[in-house]
Amino acid sequence: MIDPGPIEKMTDEELAREARAGSRRSFEELALRYKRRLFVYFRPRLGSDQDAEDLVQETFLKLYRNIHNYDPAFRFSTWLYTSANRLAISSYRRKKIAVGRLGPEVADASADPAVRAAAGETRSTGLWDAARTLGRNQYRVLWLRYGEDLTIEEIAASIGKSRLAVRLLLHRARTNLMKRAGPAPGRAAATTKAAAVRETLLG
Repeated sequence: MIDPGPIEKMTDEELAREARAGSRRSFEELALRYKRRLFVYFRPRLGSDQDAEDLVQETFLKLYRNIHNYDPAFRFSTWLYTSANRLAISSYRRKKIAVGRLGPEVADASADPAVRAAAGETRSTGLWDAARTLGRNQYRVLWLRYGEDLTIEEIAASIGKSRLAVRLLLHRARTNLMKRAGPAPGRAAATTKAAAVRETLLG
């Protein structure tokens, strides 16, 4: 068992080991840490807040059922995003089939940026919003590299691609992001962290 005090100071890997040993509180702390991050990862791929929230819950349920399979030799985030990516692919395929059944007119409308903007699904809130307009794979590797600080090797393991493929995706994503984002806006309200992320991505 772990003491109440230091749980927030424990690393993800320490919490995962405790969760594997039966600590529900440790798993709940992991879920608390990654809930919002997973939502940000899923949202551009699934198209709605509700779908993203549902898949976050599904991911944590799957991880809880399989926490005994966690290997402490690897970072917890790599294991988590590997599972999350598989669930996202499955969900996307199901949704694509469902949209296809509605007919081409509905499918075309749902893909129209003007329609999505009218529905409140596109909001200009900075660099990551520009990143979300990239292809799904490009956004994924950007988020895992700069949002989650995973290495090239860890990203490759998470999304099931080679290291070379990941490097190419990152290169294309950064190039396309520079074209879409344009010069940095001079907003006084921009946070230091956001500025640092922009410098990292575009520098």
